[in-house]
Amino acid sequence: MDAAGSRARRVGLAHSLLGALCSAIYLFPYKRAGALSSPDVLAYALLIVAALSNSVLYAWQRGSRPSAVPDRRTFWVASALLSLLTISGNFCGAQAVTRLEPAVTSVLLRTEIVFVGVFAALIVGERLTLPLLGGAAVALAGLLVMRWPLAFDGAGAGALWALGAAASFGMMQVLTRRVIGRISPIAVNTCRLWLAVGALTLVPGLAGAALGEEREFWQFVVLAGVFGPFLGRLFIMYSLRELRAAHSALMLLLAPVLAFAIGFLLQGSVPSGLEVAGGLVILGGVALPSLAGLRAERPPSD
Repeated sequence: MDAAGSRARRVGLAHSLLGALCSAIYLFPYKRAGALSSPDVLAYALLIVAALSNSVLYAWQRGSRPSAVPDRRTFWVASALLSLLTISGNFCGAQAVTRLEPAVTSVLLRTEIVFVGVFAALIVGERLTLPLLGGAAVALAGLLVMRWPLAFDGAGAGALWALGAAASFGMMQVLTRRVIGRISPIAVNTCRLWLAVGALTLVPGLAGAALGEEREFWQFVVLAGVFGPFLGRLFIMYSLRELRAAHSALMLLLAPVLAFAIGFLLQGSVPSGLEVAGGLVILGGVALPSLAGLRAERPPSD
């Protein structure tokens, strides 16, 4: 690997690591905010903060760099589709985080990697590989261990909501991979967030409920919005420019580990034995297709 390729890889790894760290951090203020309001208001408020943050960065980027001529059709189609997935992903995530501990939520959200492989096979036409099928089966087994005995109580419903969020975010990754070479990630990120905010504003009573929340709620939402759908998603998008998807996905498996460490150090929270065992099985299943893909794609010079 030449010097330029090595540097690009280090940049991609740094973006993935930062994405994993931000993805772990944001769940803690998000859960605190969720205790103060309903999940729909929580998701809406989070998207407002993320959209404002992205707008500031986008304005700064346009002022400091010459703007490229966009592929307008790709820009608007990608932004519109991503905005719908943003709404579903954040609504499901808000439902999950109010029912589960941040570390457990982070583990379940990492099943996004399995959904990426499945959706890529169904939509993009990529081959459905044996490691992907095996990884999905292992991850499902880990979910059963984590939530055994099966019950649709608060935690059980939270797990299903987390899987819904993972599916939405997985679809976002597949769409981003298809168009990443023809878009500005920050421009599309900003547009899809404002489209999502605009769509949710049309829901009767939602805007009024969010604006009526107390300052404490908004303080936690601001922290969650900056670290989650703003910096976290942006770092992940940029990592896909320098790294193969499998490599970026493996780095993001650090998020549950970081979430566990943060929760233990700051709050003294420790998941139950079944949650730890199931979480490890899930992460093993999620890692299988990523490891296989990384090995298959590795050039001889590596």
